[in-house]
Amino acid sequence: MSKNSTKKQLTLLYISNFISNISIAGAAWVLLLVSDGYSLIQVGFAETVFHIVSLMAEIPSGMFADVFGRKKSLIVSCMMWMCSALVRGFIPGFAAVCVSIGFSALSYNFASGSDSALAYDSLLEEGQESKYDRYISTQTTIYRISNGLATLFAGAAVIMGNRNAQTLSLGLSLINMIFLLSLRENKVILNKAGESLGKRIRDVYRGAFSFLKGNKKVAGLIFRNALVGGIDVLLLFFLQAKLPMTGIPDWTLGPLLFIMSMGGILGALAARKVKKVTLGKLFIFCISLALIGLASEFTGIWYLMTLGGFATAFADDLIQIRSDIALNQMVPAEQRATLISVNSFCFSVLMIVMSPLAGFVFSLG
Repeated sequence: MSKNSTKKQLTLLYISNFISNISIAGAAWVLLLVSDGYSLIQVGFAETVFHIVSLMAEIPSGMFADVFGRKKSLIVSCMMWMCSALVRGFIPGFAAVCVSIGFSALSYNFASGSDSALAYDSLLEEGQESKYDRYISTQTTIYRISNGLATLFAGAAVIMGNRNAQTLSLGLSLINMIFLLSLRENKVILNKAGESLGKRIRDVYRGAFSFLKGNKKVAGLIFRNALVGGIDVLLLFFLQAKLPMTGIPDWTLGPLLFIMSMGGILGALAARKVKKVTLGKLFIFCISLALIGLASEFTGIWYLMTLGGFATAFADDLIQIRSDIALNQMVPAEQRATLISVNSFCFSVLMIVMSPLAGFVFSLG
């Protein structure tokens, strides 16, 4: 792969990231559920369904990417998102909500690890892996901007109605598919094309879990990252429902949620400046910020809640980027997507416990 091809590859991943996260239906899914009459406890249960599915599918989806290809895995992810939008938009009832959430989880599973592995190994093939920190920082910034813009117009999703919002999401997925089909597969995948399917699966399985067994440092890194991320995700989800209860005008909800997302951009930029800080010290700083942000939700004061959400998003993206870079530097290319998927697996384990608990606690706050 030439340098121009690598640049094109990363550009396609940037564009796909933006399109994947600009959907107002995805950004405002909690708001849409609440506006349809579902309780915060049901929202918490739906989030639990998401992470139960993720728990079962995360590592197999990572192995799929390392066996069949990272590009194919991203295409499957896009197809799962389409299924999620179709079910949520056209089938009524809470059972359908849970099925839709399940497809959404599968979309997340097939993308997590695959995009990172595709980017890192594309750079590695050209000896440019040192540029990965710039790539992941840019990707995180794009995610926060696109998701923030979608959240900014969260009210539009309610005005449009769930079905129209999901139809828009479906259209965006079709556009995203065009860019995903233009990606090139990594050489580490193409070089295994002549091997039998059974051998490829065995090699990925044995290599990945042998690596994890002998690397306690990796396990600790994964757990710490998942803990901060879990607090951030839950806080920003439930603030969609809690902020209106403070008496703010309806039109201000989107801008306030957008401001919170911008905390992540600041965290992504800060991640480039703290390369010499150990991950242990960085974790203590980030978990402290996240807990302060969580505490702010119980003040019932809109500007403190917004500031808390901003701080938590900052902490999440800061620790996530530094952890992602460290993890990619540690893992072997042949099992990269599988091992990065273990990171998401740990996140789902924590969220299965935290989601219903958060739904109950936030319903009292």
